[in-house]
Amino acid sequence: MVKLIIKFGLIIISFVVLFSNALLGLLFFFLLSLPVVRNAVLGRLPIKLKKSVTGNVYTYEYKNSLKMDVYYPSVKRESYPFVLFAHGGGWISGYRRQPNNVSWYRFLNANGFAVATFDYRYGYFHYIEDILEDLKSAISFLNENREHLLIKNLNLMGLSAGGHLVLYHAMRSSKEGEKDFDGNVVAWYAPCDLLDLWSMETSSLFARFSVATTLKGFPVRKKEDYVFYSPVAWVNPKAPSTMLVHGMKDDVVPYISSVKMYKKLRENGVEAKLRLHPEGKHGFEFVLKDSLTVKFLYETVSFLKR
Repeated sequence: MVKLIIKFGLIIISFVVLFSNALLGLLFFFLLSLPVVRNAVLGRLPIKLKKSVTGNVYTYEYKNSLKMDVYYPSVKRESYPFVLFAHGGGWISGYRRQPNNVSWYRFLNANGFAVATFDYRYGYFHYIEDILEDLKSAISFLNENREHLLIKNLNLMGLSAGGHLVLYHAMRSSKEGEKDFDGNVVAWYAPCDLLDLWSMETSSLFARFSVATTLKGFPVRKKEDYVFYSPVAWVNPKAPSTMLVHGMKDDVVPYISSVKMYKKLRENGVEAKLRLHPEGKHGFEFVLKDSLTVKFLYETVSFLKR
């Protein structure tokens, strides 16, 4: 109980700091999330690749000074299966060119995929709808330039908060009859029920701070928003095939969130795959080098190729 009180106290302090001085707020955030930042800066997938797997990389302005990079495989083809990749960072940080993200792009390039990766506005001074609108704009940009970019089909993928974004977009757009991509969805350790970030299964101050910052409040006062912006609330029979991957020792986003999502997808007759790593923490694919992690990586590739 004492630890819980201390955690809530630190979160409240972080909000005060954030809105009184943005720079100090950012510093406080990075202090809260040092393990996550370390994985982002130093992390690499446990697969050795030739330097030549990635060919040309192009940068576009897809919307209002927001940038998108497109990484092509070195092997030339008439068209490529595409993956639109949404980076993580709790909706309030992260960058499309982080080393951990780039290692994913290169791995996907090595397996024949072109990867489009984009920056989006952060939840510090923007709303969750703004971030989701950026994702939608990125998809629109790709659809409007399919021929020029050599897009064969378009899949969505994201890590952590990025996984939440692609899952939410996929579930809501399919439910509303406005699905704007023709591939599958993959999310690694994504918060599928945002209320799970306040459960006893997570000890992460970073998770609570980031979701409360992005949704502009705590669940005690904004529960409806937490439910509304949870992908699990939008699952429907028309949802696309979905793969979920999670570590069972994740203390940032509890793995039960992906379990809930998987069960809801199956209840609605949607093709879904769930892979759980018994030793995996948040961002485990950048830390663990075991055969199970490698297996999940290649299963992700196989799923995207379907």
